[in-house]
Amino acid sequence: MKEGQSAGSLTESSHVDQYPVDVAGGFSRMRLGEILVAMGLLKSRDRDLALERQSKRGLLFGETCRRLKMISASDLNQALALQFGNLNPLTPSVRFGADLVTVSHPNGTYADTVRALSARLMSRCLAEGRKVLGVASAEAGDGRSHIAANLAVCLAQAGWKTLLVDADLRNPKQHQTFGVSQHPGLSRLLCGFTPEDVVRQVPYFKNFSLITAGPLPPNPSDLLGRGELSALIEKAKGYYDIVLLDTPPAARFPDAEMIASAVDTVLVIVRKNRTRLSKTRDFAEVLSENGVHIIGTLVNT
Repeated sequence: MKEGQSAGSLTESSHVDQYPVDVAGGFSRMRLGEILVAMGLLKSRDRDLALERQSKRGLLFGETCRRLKMISASDLNQALALQFGNLNPLTPSVRFGADLVTVSHPNGTYADTVRALSARLMSRCLAEGRKVLGVASAEAGDGRSHIAANLAVCLAQAGWKTLLVDADLRNPKQHQTFGVSQHPGLSRLLCGFTPEDVVRQVPYFKNFSLITAGPLPPNPSDLLGRGELSALIEKAKGYYDIVLLDTPPAARFPDAEMIASAVDTVLVIVRKNRTRLSKTRDFAEVLSENGVHIIGTLVNT
């Protein structure tokens, strides 16, 4: 899997932030011109003019508006995203990290590859009755957090009710990727906070919730080894179609093994020309010895 082109924070302007996620689905029943008017990007009289020109020229409505310079390419993309239920966060108030390639380059080859992977994973997970997927790797720098974040986006956009948990209590990244506060997060949840205190809806993504890592504890392994994590995951299975857990590198810390014992299956990430095969083999053997199901290995190039 190739990561493709990276991009900085998304800053392109849009009016989509006027609409809450729970009503966005209503746009799928509207014509494109109606959506553009509702977004404030097109006046009703301009819509009527575009419809008249469209019928004469035999063009698509959106392309007619663009040729008449009524809207920009960005405006059209946002309206189409709303119409097809794909809310891409392109507003100044929402800034996601460059790691989220499925958002910054949603029509690229990499995004298509992740979507195909998410579909295959869900097909297997559902067939096998497995709803909780740990995304793990033997070593740091294998792209584990990157894969987990982009997988979560694709699953949510495909209509699956998705929860992403940043269970890396040593070097967490998901709060940076999604542009939210690290606190309170998983570490506080494991110490008595309620799920309502820590689970957050990711802006502009229907069906997508996130639990960040929270304050970094002095004893991550002890905290993850308690029964609270298993209880949390079991409760989450009643609310979500799929739960993804991002984990620390297994070769350095025992955390990943503890997390793996609480999930239904594990996707092992390796990076081409970087990950040492011996480390990955050792990790896989430990998982197997502990009865952990491995759904597959992903080579990240």
